[in-house]
Amino acid sequence: MVLGRGVRVGALLTLATVAAQAQPSEAPPAQAPGSLAAATTTADPTAPTSAPREARTLEWDFSWNGWDGLQMELLRRTQMTNELPLIRLDEVKLAGTLGGKLEVDGAGFDTNGDLTGFDSGVQLRRARIKLKGDAILGIPFRYKVDIGYVPNQFSISSFYVAVPDIAYAGTLRVGQFQPAMGLQLVTSSWDIPLMEPAAPLQAIAPRTSPGMEVGQPFMAEKATWTLGAYGSGGGNGEYGSAVKNLETLIGRLTWLAVDDIDRDRPERNRLLHLGLSGNLQNSGNGQIRMRSRPESYIAPYVIDTGTIQADKASTIAAEAAWVDGPLSVQGEVLRAFVNQTGAGMLKFGGLYAMASWYLTGESRPYDRQSGAFAHVRPLRDFGIGSDAGWGALEAVVRYSYTNLSDGDIQGGRLSLLMTGLNWYLQPHLTWMLNVGAGSVRGGASNGSMVIVQTRVGVDF
Repeated sequence: MVLGRGVRVGALLTLATVAAQAQPSEAPPAQAPGSLAAATTTADPTAPTSAPREARTLEWDFSWNGWDGLQMELLRRTQMTNELPLIRLDEVKLAGTLGGKLEVDGAGFDTNGDLTGFDSGVQLRRARIKLKGDAILGIPFRYKVDIGYVPNQFSISSFYVAVPDIAYAGTLRVGQFQPAMGLQLVTSSWDIPLMEPAAPLQAIAPRTSPGMEVGQPFMAEKATWTLGAYGSGGGNGEYGSAVKNLETLIGRLTWLAVDDIDRDRPERNRLLHLGLSGNLQNSGNGQIRMRSRPESYIAPYVIDTGTIQADKASTIAAEAAWVDGPLSVQGEVLRAFVNQTGAGMLKFGGLYAMASWYLTGESRPYDRQSGAFAHVRPLRDFGIGSDAGWGALEAVVRYSYTNLSDGDIQGGRLSLLMTGLNWYLQPHLTWMLNVGAGSVRGGASNGSMVIVQTRVGVDF
């Protein structure tokens, strides 16, 4: 429902002077009513002709477009010749969309063994303000700001500018964002089929970090490449390994080995996504810590390496996803190597496998620019009336295993089976129900658990 109409006001100001050459015996020509042009009254062939002044156009837009958020745009055009690469002198532009995200979780637990801290309850999982758009201020660029609250802390999910269309480098992105490792982490939290990413990614993959990254699609958008350099100091992330004094280099390659996507008939979509990523971390006095919750943000951490003194570390990850109409199957494997200062090499790892099925016929949409999945749009939104439907219904199951024990570091091993039922009433309203069971062994605490959790989410 659109709550208001956009108001677009255009103002056009044209200033020009015209030099008219008159014969001495002739009267100067009459000036047309309302004209901004003026003619000289004496003829002087040697006098220079006045050059036309630049014509400028100023436009602005400020409108609320319902679920699509607040739209803003300011644009000024100038009639100028522009021949410099990447430089735009003919336009000044600032456009964007202001929106937000609100998610509320509730969870209940049943545990045995010596597991502690599993307190059932309800919490505000995310409350974010999002601003994204594009601008031209000398050079064209895109920007995104995604900040807000997650339990007990302020969170910066994204804060960056991106300059597109750089020769050989594609898009340059600078700021703080999620590094390109881990398919479920590269995919927006709004677009993964279960409430939280798989435990191996939470523990081992890098968290949101400050840095710079280049990359682009290639092979007619059947593949992507990304290369980035990141520093530590990104603050507390929602998940991902924590590092201190370790500089990180991360690369990722993806390929659509099967590419048969039909936008008009999503039930016929067929694709096979393959990906490989890796990182290298180096420092003379670095620290690294890997830990994970049991795929519930209300639950406590159950596996944890503690802080490890390390001068080098690396991770390699492989990812694959198959989509055939409403069916999708996805999995990832990660292996981490940590060179513990003065104590040799430690090895940690994990994997997950997931399958989902849209009961209402939708198919998982794929983003060719990022090599990741996007948010599903129901074939028929939930509502009342002849054109209304039930929205989109999705059933999901995922198994994950994470091992953070090696040598003198006994962080524990976590096995989890999580199932889910998702109801996408429309693209901006989601209800999720997850039921799972798992066990923890070889860590500070050991035992089994049953998890029942639900989420209501609004995105605009």
